[in-house]
Amino acid sequence: MSPDRLGLLIGAAFGLVWVEVNAGAAPSPVDLVLRVIGALAFAGILAALLRAGGPRPDGGAGRPGFGRGYWLVVAAEAVAFVGGNALLNGPLDLPDGVLAWIAVVVGVHFVALAKVWREPSIGWVGGGVALLGLIGLGMAVAGAPQEGIALTAGVGTGAVLLGGCGWAALRGPRVPAAG
Repeated sequence: MSPDRLGLLIGAAFGLVWVEVNAGAAPSPVDLVLRVIGALAFAGILAALLRAGGPRPDGGAGRPGFGRGYWLVVAAEAVAFVGGNALLNGPLDLPDGVLAWIAVVVGVHFVALAKVWREPSIGWVGGGVALLGLIGLGMAVAGAPQEGIALTAGVGTGAVLLGGCGWAALRGPRVPAAG
């Protein structure tokens, strides 16, 4: 499996985890329906990735990969996770906002990687995830129930990840944009 397809598989797996972990916030049987839809979406993405076969048209040469830019993004992400979680669980006293904060950081991570990897579609997924996280943070500040935050910033994030990875898997290999 090419590095691009492996990346889509990893993104889809994380999307599935976001759905599976947070679907319990929905009432029964909606929680089960969400979990089944997530699992079916993941299975479809896996099938599309396995069916695609073959290398990228450019042999993968156009993407910088896991170089310096990638590791800078990951380092900033780690600092944001730790710092934000400490603030939300400490002086801000908003523990229900932690899930939403993680979604914001994950979304911004994808937006930054879109630049590093010269792949704008990753940025669109990241923007959607960050937006859902910001909505979830707003909900936490407003005192919304944790279940609503989990469905918005948790299941919503998983759906965006699965949708973005599914779209990319079905679209097939593509030479990244120059720049």
